Amino acid sequence: MNTPFTSGRAASALVGLLVGGAAGFLLIETVGAVVTFVLGRTPGAGGGGAPPAAFIAVPVLCALAGALIGARRAGRGSRPRDQR
Repeated sequence: MNTPFTSGRAASALVGLLVGGAAGFLLIETVGAVVTFVLGRTPGAGGGGAPPAAFIAVPVLCALAGALIGARRAGRGSRPRDQR
């Protein structure tokens, strides 16, 4: 059954986008801190060039995943447990 994309689903997708992007940013920062403390060097571009692709891709992918999860969870609706 396909349900239309309502404003409630759009709001949930927006919240998921923001939460997923924040989680991706924290993931990148955590990995960067661990690499800095364990390896003793910063995981950056070095001399100020373009940042590694992971610094951009991970927060974006986490944000998209959060938006999809938020939209799907909002579209489920509330049903009794025995009818699922």
